[in-house]
Amino acid sequence: MVKKILRFSLYLLVSLGCLPLAFEVAYRYQCLDFYGPELRAFNYEAELRDHSRKTLLIMGDSFSAGLDTWVGYLRPKLPAYRIISAAIPATGIFETLVTAPRRFQEFQPTVFIYQIFVGNDLQDLRRPLNWRTMGLARYVYCYSCSYLGLHSLTFANYRLAQLLRTPGAAPGSTDSLENQRFSPATYYPLSARIYYQAEPDNLDNTVRARGDRGRDLETLIVEVKKLFAYCAPDCRKYLVVVPDAAQVNDFYLHNMEQLGARFARVEDLHQADYPFLVRLRRGLAGEPVAILNPLPLLQADEARGRRLYYPNDPHLNRTGQALLGQYVWERLQADGLASR
Repeated sequence: MVKKILRFSLYLLVSLGCLPLAFEVAYRYQCLDFYGPELRAFNYEAELRDHSRKTLLIMGDSFSAGLDTWVGYLRPKLPAYRIISAAIPATGIFETLVTAPRRFQEFQPTVFIYQIFVGNDLQDLRRPLNWRTMGLARYVYCYSCSYLGLHSLTFANYRLAQLLRTPGAAPGSTDSLENQRFSPATYYPLSARIYYQAEPDNLDNTVRARGDRGRDLETLIVEVKKLFAYCAPDCRKYLVVVPDAAQVNDFYLHNMEQLGARFARVEDLHQADYPFLVRLRRGLAGEPVAILNPLPLLQADEARGRRLYYPNDPHLNRTGQALLGQYVWERLQADGLASR
């Protein structure tokens, strides 16, 4: 009897241990379209079904996910293209890569734009770890994602956050965000506060591309090359680098300091050709890809007194999204895409 109980217990433990592995395999190979709801939510159904026009495919994170982002600004400007946003909020290059085979096969773009965000794309590769400032559950989650390679946990955490999110808290709730003032206690998302406290130099080292974050940037470059390899030989490729708000204006930088961020030399953070961008250009020099840097434009507009980011959230507001859309449109227009 005892042997049977022990045998059953062992069988149960093995079975339970296999479930996370099976989920990870299903996620990595996208046995299901895990992000299908986002694709349908951020695009018009008619455009998803339209095969009569060439496709401009956009991938990235929450800066590009939604009908009212800079992607929406481009749609009426390029009637010859169906513009598909396959961007996914709260994700980085790893999540983009697992969805890329399905999206490229489905849409076969003639123009491809990948958007990255300086503020957290490197921390999506390797999340900050600090047992002194982080709760046990958060620490285990970050360790499992970054050091055990369980990328399916990012998806599970993303879906769980959607279920637990209070109304008006999401980045898409623009009316609520416009009226919020900066507060370290209510800054959204919570993970930003946790990560700044866990690794105060994270953003500073990211912008300067130094230390471990410099090595993370080299990993990002390798992964971005894998992403661009899905493009057909004649596909036009663009990389839009969205700066962190702290790079744009000291107003946001001081807010980040209140969240726990630490900066060695504030003036260096506002360089137009900052080390992250310079290293990115050098790493992709052999790729036929145009790297777009909207930082000088955003800085100039902020200097005229307009706020382009939300005060209590890291995203561009409506004004900032429209300005980014105009910037990308002008570059595409200069490259002759408007007439094609």
